[in-house]
Amino acid sequence: MSLTIHPSAIIDSTAVLEDGVEVGPFTIIGPKTKIGAGTKIGPHCVIEHCEMGKNNEFIASSFIGVKPQDLSYNGAPSMVVMGDNNKIRECVTIHRSGSVEHPTKIGDNCLLMANSHIAHDCLIGNGVIIVNSTGLAGHVLVEDRAIISGLVGAHQFCRVGTFAMVSGATGIHKDIAPYCTAQGYRAGLVGLNLIGLRRAGMSRETIKSIKDTYNILFMSRLNMSDAIPQAEAQAKTPEAKHMVDFCKHTKRGMAMARMRMTDEEID
Repeated sequence: MSLTIHPSAIIDSTAVLEDGVEVGPFTIIGPKTKIGAGTKIGPHCVIEHCEMGKNNEFIASSFIGVKPQDLSYNGAPSMVVMGDNNKIRECVTIHRSGSVEHPTKIGDNCLLMANSHIAHDCLIGNGVIIVNSTGLAGHVLVEDRAIISGLVGAHQFCRVGTFAMVSGATGIHKDIAPYCTAQGYRAGLVGLNLIGLRRAGMSRETIKSIKDTYNILFMSRLNMSDAIPQAEAQAKTPEAKHMVDFCKHTKRGMAMARMRMTDEEID
């Protein structure tokens, strides 16, 4: 396979482009950049300080690996590291990290929709969907297969757990537990992401275990420090144990629940 590079594109002499890469008009590929095989880059993109895998797609006007919006940034040659098969839509921005040691990371098979923003030092897992005009501040963690809807803002250092779903126009100011749905001006939990869990093929027993853990952690009226040991003692599945462990390691605190899950809701 050969490269396809539009004559108006500018490619830094140090950049590495693997077989089958396509670069559209007026795109700039800057220094410290490696573009994996089969990646398609549309017009008016800027990609620098980025190492990515294969078969990624950038539609247009994406800015990847540019300097972080951090007043303490001192010019370190930090990076964005991206996996395979990601789809990056129009006007997406992904900023490189503030330090060389800990790059901004995007996993595999993610969809970042138009105008979404991933700030410095964020860690995005696999299969994550981030919808239009959502912004993640620095150091945000999003675990595998989470979905963050449009017009969401996430505070620095917040975490969104695996299979969580955040509704549109929500403010994430505390951590969102795995497998849960969150919504509101200040995010609160409104139950489990049951549709997502069923689509993922989780058994009724697994979902019930997650539900029981949810009720102890978020609906028992116990302080989180008291709820965690109780939930940990009864957690029967890896998924339930992950929910407990996620809560155990919170730094910003957990978004709390507004409704209790019943057995009927998981049938």
